[in-house]
Amino acid sequence: MNWSRAKTILIIALIITDVFLILTYGDFNFRSDGFKDHKALSEFLAEKNIYIDAEIIPKKNNDMPVLSVQNEEIDFDMINGLLFGNVKLWRVSEDKDEEYIREAELFLSELAEGGGVSKEMKQNAVLKAIERDGEDTKVIYKNVVNGITIEKSYFIITFKDKVMTNVECEWLSAVSFSNKKQKTISAAQALLLFITKMEDKKDTYIDSIEMIYWLDEASIVTQTTVADTAFPAWKIVYNGTDAAYIHAYEH
Repeated sequence: MNWSRAKTILIIALIITDVFLILTYGDFNFRSDGFKDHKALSEFLAEKNIYIDAEIIPKKNNDMPVLSVQNEEIDFDMINGLLFGNVKLWRVSEDKDEEYIREAELFLSELAEGGGVSKEMKQNAVLKAIERDGEDTKVIYKNVVNGITIEKSYFIITFKDKVMTNVECEWLSAVSFSNKKQKTISAAQALLLFITKMEDKKDTYIDSIEMIYWLDEASIVTQTTVADTAFPAWKIVYNGTDAAYIHAYEH
């Protein structure tokens, strides 16, 4: 994505949103720090049928650079070889989280040592969750660089009846950060911008909000090594599984 063109589009979109909010909410100063009182913000959102626990709203945001990313080259033949081609059976002895994590970590280490994924990917793979669905247990990793998650990057290892049976992976590797850091909007401002996305919705329950690096799916060229630009964004997860992304740069 061309950075200059992307920045121009982003600025125009934010200006339009600013005007909408000013016209809609009048004296509510969504661009100021006046709503550091997150309890008051939570109450204001509730009036719009958007519900969030004030305690989960991040209190800080930092200046951030853009991040160049590229698709990780993954050797799926090696993955399948490790899963099915060797004598070793990847299994857990007990149905416990720590058992699944141990086997998943060993698998990732062998995969990185063999060159199936980069060692940088293994280093940046951080355990996100363990999910259970019937007989399946999924160990899910996210991609974290300098404490910030790169969205649309995951490594999922599935066990069935305590045996590792499947591996799914999509990964955007960090190439470089830009030299200049730019100001970002607060979580409170992002939540107010979120209102515009929910105008026609009924009750909305926000589960989490966090700063991430986000590359719009429309711009991803899968299975290539072409670098692209990921922008800071606030990710808002609501109603269990839905997610909204609010570009985080001020203008």
